[in-house]
Amino acid sequence: MFQLRTEAFIDASPDAVWAVLSDFKAYPLWNPLVLEAHGKVEVGARVAMKARSPDGSGRMFGFRATLTRVEPPMRLEWTGGVPGLMFGRHGFELRPEGAGTRLVHGEDFSGVVTWFMGKPRRDAFRAAYEVMNRALVERVRAVSSPA
Repeated sequence: MFQLRTEAFIDASPDAVWAVLSDFKAYPLWNPLVLEAHGKVEVGARVAMKARSPDGSGRMFGFRATLTRVEPPMRLEWTGGVPGLMFGRHGFELRPEGAGTRLVHGEDFSGVVTWFMGKPRRDAFRAAYEVMNRALVERVRAVSSPA
């Protein structure tokens, strides 16, 4: 198993961050990792996603994720992949912190493929998740700022 956790501070309320995270239709406008997400934001929903491989290769792939936790405005989680080969539990936790939100974003990967994930690949995954975090910060800032 490979566990990945990243964090970022967002100068907005958890409700404002949740509004961006749960707006799957807008992902193509800001999300550099999950390029598309089509489906309802509710537990058990099957969501069609298109993603850029976080390994830095630039490859794109499609998959169906199952939403396993939807707890507005605190948690969003989905699972996807091929159990035994490469399976992930991807999640976002939004914690109030002062006047803003602490984002904890990560994934638990399991399966045979994880046995061969060396440090360079794990580092590339971390970098991709951090880029997504920065894009989320910018998107929340853009939609929360008065025009």
